[in-house]
Amino acid sequence: MTNKKERDDPQTHWSADDSSFEPDEVNPVPSSCPISWQPNALAPVFHGFRDYDPSSGAPAPMRVFFPSLDGSPYAAEILKGCGRYPLIIFAHGHCQGAVELFKQWYQLPAQLARAGYVVAVPHLANIGAHPSGNDTDLNTLSAVLQWMRSTWEHRDAIMPAPATGISGHSFGGVLAARLANAGGFVAYASLSGVHIDWPDSHFPILALSIPKLFIMGKPGEDSFTTLSDTMWNALSVPKHRALFKNGLHWDYLPDGQTPCHPSRGPCPHVAGATADLVTMFFARYLPPELNPNLPNSVPETLVPPALSLTAEQQFYAGSYLNGFVSLQGNPDCRIELYPSPDRVVPYVVSSPRASAEQDVLSADLVPEFTGGGGSGPPWVETQHPAGGTVVPMGSTVRMHLKNGPIP
Repeated sequence: MTNKKERDDPQTHWSADDSSFEPDEVNPVPSSCPISWQPNALAPVFHGFRDYDPSSGAPAPMRVFFPSLDGSPYAAEILKGCGRYPLIIFAHGHCQGAVELFKQWYQLPAQLARAGYVVAVPHLANIGAHPSGNDTDLNTLSAVLQWMRSTWEHRDAIMPAPATGISGHSFGGVLAARLANAGGFVAYASLSGVHIDWPDSHFPILALSIPKLFIMGKPGEDSFTTLSDTMWNALSVPKHRALFKNGLHWDYLPDGQTPCHPSRGPCPHVAGATADLVTMFFARYLPPELNPNLPNSVPETLVPPALSLTAEQQFYAGSYLNGFVSLQGNPDCRIELYPSPDRVVPYVVSSPRASAEQDVLSADLVPEFTGGGGSGPPWVETQHPAGGTVVPMGSTVRMHLKNGPIP
């Protein structure tokens, strides 16, 4: 029997045919699953990983991360029987003198694995070459994708194509864009990709029609990763951007971990916040198999929402999604997001209650009413904050009602 899942929006379309099981309409998690949910960005588990190389049949040395219930990542077994997971390929950048740089990328792929993804991070032997002519590593990424789907020992746990995401840092971000342009990917994320360092005007990112996320650091310090307004406006939607005002090119990795820029910027939470944003991005556009409604719970800003977990789920959620919230109140960790999380409070004084409530909800704010209860239709006598005030999305607008004729 075939169970078909589809998700459509104006920018992207993908579908997958599942012949392995038919989820129950009330409880979509198969009985073979040892927990009561499929891991996802808002209900994580633990993670594990395995290293592979050509001696084990892999096309290149690589590390693969996956969801697990075991708290020891080195020995953990992949969580199976809970539905299949999307595949994400990650391309590291270039660091002169670094040894096995692909293994230094841990926090981001580990968190994605906790959120219900399988993440392959291969070694790119020629990454020092300019990405415009680096077909060697481009072919490696392509071979890794094919190997994961056709040969990897747990390939049955991966959702079928095109349920695939791709991400990369620096030169790897540009290579990832080149591969994404070949098709077969649902979403693309760039971490300080050097996109404007290109020999002509045919920038790979301009040709991408799939959802895109760009995370970048301090303008001037990370100049090749800063997109001009002209280039940004030319990108198709949906598109998202996060600018760390004091972020440096290697802040995604721990201080001293690589010989490239051995010191880091003043904000110690760039790596954690980046992991949160990337996790929310893929959750919005590439949810795990049994979570087709997950995108509805991820705000357009990609700011992680508060988790609502069962006691069982809380056991697995320690230290999860705590990077972005750590930015708050730290002047060294200023971040600019697009779409912006800021909202303008609507003017609702003298509006009927129903109209005021709808205006506030439409601004992604929370209405709260007091007063009223007399004869005649209720209307807003006062409001706080005042109309025109800029507040964070999700803020409460308090309105006092009066009944009777509106003056």
